[in-house]
Amino acid sequence: MMSNNQGSYSARFELDTRPPSDRLAREHCMANRVQIEKIDRHRDEQVRIEFPTAKGAISAIYTVSVFHNDDADLVLLGRKIENELQNCQLSNNACKGEVIAQIMIEDLDGDKEAEKRGELIEHLDHYGQNRKLVVIAPHGGEIEKWTDNQAEYIGNHLSSDRVSLWICKGFSSKDDDDAFERWHITATDISEKSFPKLNTIFGPKFEYSIAFHGWGKDFICIGGSTASANDGLIGEIKDAIKNALIANGSNIDVKDSDCPEGFNGNNPKNIVNRLGIKGIQIEQCMEAREKYHDDIAQAVADVIRPRINM
Repeated sequence: MMSNNQGSYSARFELDTRPPSDRLAREHCMANRVQIEKIDRHRDEQVRIEFPTAKGAISAIYTVSVFHNDDADLVLLGRKIENELQNCQLSNNACKGEVIAQIMIEDLDGDKEAEKRGELIEHLDHYGQNRKLVVIAPHGGEIEKWTDNQAEYIGNHLSSDRVSLWICKGFSSKDDDDAFERWHITATDISEKSFPKLNTIFGPKFEYSIAFHGWGKDFICIGGSTASANDGLIGEIKDAIKNALIANGSNIDVKDSDCPEGFNGNNPKNIVNRLGIKGIQIEQCMEAREKYHDDIAQAVADVIRPRINM
């Protein structure tokens, strides 16, 4: 059954098949400006899309990156859920569904229910006066596995009045490993306007912000803001993680330079830098996350603890 949230409209979904030079990014969509603004969404914010398939309704979130003024119901989609779109149950030879302003459904009773239903859930642990440190895992659950565990570990090992946590957990459909395709939004695209709990902690920046991520490379990369680089924080965290891995018999490489463009965490639009002055982004291979998630989190906590307790 599709969501029945306020702020939605009926849409016709098509895959963007234009030449690659003109094509939407995988996580982006193009929609009618009037329709999007009617549901109180805007460009560069996220929306939820839903449509029926033979296995039931499929949901995903997209960033509205481009407007068009053509057919009111037409939505062009980037290719991240291409397979699901091909399995849409057609109506009058078209894939029809809903564009919904609210990207998370309201009736989820915790992580187990979200996992059971293959849904996205948002968590926030924040004491109103804290502006020292925020730790985030935008892609927890089955999107980038173990990253939410790492954020929670730090929250459990530092003073609760000095650390805030913001975590999103996304889970796969019952018969598919599709959490990444359906729920991932690139860190530089995440809009606080689309994540209600995230929106509540925007205001004066935190002194420090740390984001745990996962990727498909075979090493770890520590990046972050210019302020973190100039302060030596990026190097400190790199060394602490490397030493923790060596102590556990791991030879996983840890870098703080030569990170691929888009993964070095230095973009001012990156959510970690929009939240904190000294932002840190930790990109980790699957082996690091699966085998050493607590050791890495402990190393990060050891570096940041004396800074936030000053």
